[in-house]
Amino acid sequence: MKTKNPLIIFILLMFIILQTLSVNEQINNYNYSVKNRWTVKASISSYQTAFKGDVLAFVGDNFNPTNMRKMANFKVEANYGINKFIEIGVFTGFQHYEWLKDYSEETKNKSFAPLFGVNANFHILPFFVKSKSCRWDLYLTTKYGGCYLPHKEIEHPDFQYSKYRHEYGLGLGISYYIKDIIGIFVEGSVGEYFFFKRFDYAVLQGSSFVFKDLTDSNFSFRIGIAAKF
Repeated sequence: MKTKNPLIIFILLMFIILQTLSVNEQINNYNYSVKNRWTVKASISSYQTAFKGDVLAFVGDNFNPTNMRKMANFKVEANYGINKFIEIGVFTGFQHYEWLKDYSEETKNKSFAPLFGVNANFHILPFFVKSKSCRWDLYLTTKYGGCYLPHKEIEHPDFQYSKYRHEYGLGLGISYYIKDIIGIFVEGSVGEYFFFKRFDYAVLQGSSFVFKDLTDSNFSFRIGIAAKF
């Protein structure tokens, strides 16, 4: 599934929301702000990898026994509020995945790939909350990140993809803080959120194989803990 239409719709909606909030900010005076605030987060998500895995559960009649295995994607990020409603930050982490040395190998090797990237959050509540503190955060987020694989999905000359892969997207996040310090958060995003190529589906073009990308995932859901100070 491709993301062009959902991304265009999302960008247009975000533009309309930001324009509306900007007008609201000019008319009203609100005290809640993220300026000069640090927020540190640790989160986990489940990303598709290059190999088929067991399906633990399914809904309705849409059972697909060839689903790709999902493995842990862990990130730690730090954000800083540059003004009343905008944070910018960086993140790092790791992606757990499997790889093969060659076609004949049956036992999969496991490895961790480092993650890194940047993100920006546009907070909505500073336009509506009149108190100086708030236990909730509601924000639009955009991210761009990379992943460098120590080993490709399969170490073979025909598998010509780079070891560097990237991801990007736009989303919505919500947090709730206990005593306005430590809390939990969830984020849902749409974009390109996959790093791996499914090597077992290939077509012969000339004297080499061309591998088809069947592991694409256009959505990301993350859950984690956060601290602000």
